[in-house]
Amino acid sequence: MNRTFPLPVLVWTLAVAYALLGDTVHAARRPVMPDSSGHESLASLGARYGFPIPSVSNKTITLKSKYTTMVFSGDRRKLLFNGTLIWLNGPVVKQRGKWSIAKADAVKTIGPLLRSAKNLPPAGSCMVMLDPGHGGNDAGAMGRRKVYEKKVVLDISSRVRSKLEASGVVVKLTREDDSYLSLSARSAIAKQSGADIFVSVHVNSAHNSSAAGIETYVLPFAGFPSTAGNNDSRAYSGNKHDEANMLLAYSVHKEMLSHEKSEDRGIRRARFDVLRDAPCPAILVECGFVSNKREEEKMLKAEYRDNMAEGIARGILAYRHRGKTAK
Repeated sequence: MNRTFPLPVLVWTLAVAYALLGDTVHAARRPVMPDSSGHESLASLGARYGFPIPSVSNKTITLKSKYTTMVFSGDRRKLLFNGTLIWLNGPVVKQRGKWSIAKADAVKTIGPLLRSAKNLPPAGSCMVMLDPGHGGNDAGAMGRRKVYEKKVVLDISSRVRSKLEASGVVVKLTREDDSYLSLSARSAIAKQSGADIFVSVHVNSAHNSSAAGIETYVLPFAGFPSTAGNNDSRAYSGNKHDEANMLLAYSVHKEMLSHEKSEDRGIRRARFDVLRDAPCPAILVECGFVSNKREEEKMLKAEYRDNMAEGIARGILAYRHRGKTAK
């Protein structure tokens, strides 16, 4: 059936088609602007939590209130939160002329530190699973003086248990002797036991014998690389606890540093098996470098091991306190 259109309608139709075609052609020529929807400016973040306008000096951006000071490093993942080093999931970047961070970091890294997260353990009973790394035929790292990681971390974990039990906390260890456990078995034990907190205890080692200090690890957020740059950015079951992981890591890391003078190597991010598969908030702590002559000497001393244990225990208790006051 033939159909004719009035001239005004035909002109209008052609004009719209031309406009749409023109937009398509010009869009192909225009450079594609980056999508900033995944970032939040530090000014916006500060305003949301009641901070004054951030001060900027070169690439150092500072947000400071009466109780909290956050110092960000532009073009890096570095954040000093009240003096404690935290490695963000994504770098601090400029978006439309404003220094910004990934929204995931704004919500899940900084949010729990400024306001107790809703998914922290409520008041009441709490079971802590301590995981002394390695064991059996897996000695872990070894120093020049034959200091074995598997022995040091079992001693530290046992001391943590004693300190927590003295405060009325129920504690279990994945291993209580020099026995081997697979990584999957450690997570399975935590799940079967109904653990509310999981802390894997290790000591570090590096080819560079001058490397020293304390590190604490949490699971990276889905979509982000590890601190070391591993390309795996998948989501794992442990990511259900991102906010709680962050607060647990901060509480423990800060207390460890306050009980033993050591270099702060920061809260870092890695997809270790025991963190990926953890059924509850989980962290992995590195209590110094056995490859460093000075720190290996310290590990031989009960005082050092007890200081590490005291820091871990107090950090867990501080985390639990924050959970009890969460609303």
